[in-house]
Amino acid sequence: MTNQHKIAQLAVRFNLLGCFGLLLGLVIASTLEISRDGFAGFLLLQSSVSELGHYGHSEFALLLNGGIFFGSLSIALACLFALQVTKGWLKYPFWLSFAASFLALAITGLFPLNVYHLHIHGLSYLMIFSTVASATFILYAIDMGWQRVKIASLLASICLLLNFSAFILPYANVISTPTQVTTFVDIIAASATLSPTPELWWQAFIQ
Repeated sequence: MTNQHKIAQLAVRFNLLGCFGLLLGLVIASTLEISRDGFAGFLLLQSSVSELGHYGHSEFALLLNGGIFFGSLSIALACLFALQVTKGWLKYPFWLSFAASFLALAITGLFPLNVYHLHIHGLSYLMIFSTVASATFILYAIDMGWQRVKIASLLASICLLLNFSAFILPYANVISTPTQVTTFVDIIAASATLSPTPELWWQAFIQ
């Protein structure tokens, strides 16, 4: 087995481990939260991830934040491994911005909403870098033949559209927001104290 194959295997394994950690933390924390409150409906349509990770607001915040932190670090490391085994000059802006997105996500888990300013910085950079990563991947896919990565290209396009919707449309009065704030990040920042919470809160679901 060549060194390139070993690095590629490490990239896949760390990516799967990271995805498992993120989903496990989110699913367990959400399930326990729903069971505790006797919640009727889909929790993530009414609560933001930041709210669920707020210590004092949720009893299971540690599970969620731990999954976000370790899962995100694992995927960021997978991105750096993938950078070494892929081709083309567009791989650099894509993989580096993608890794930066998950480092920013790890910050939001390490510093939950209780640590307000650090959490908001992490969330802001997450939105910025994920937008850059989505745009650069679309260009990367076109360069290497998008037919080979149809599903990934679709996911990148959806992510770009969602980020655009969260950042721009509400503040052009095209889409309403649950409270009068300056940015999308401010809406999420206010999630632990927002009252009343919308029954179908699309901003929380986008996060």
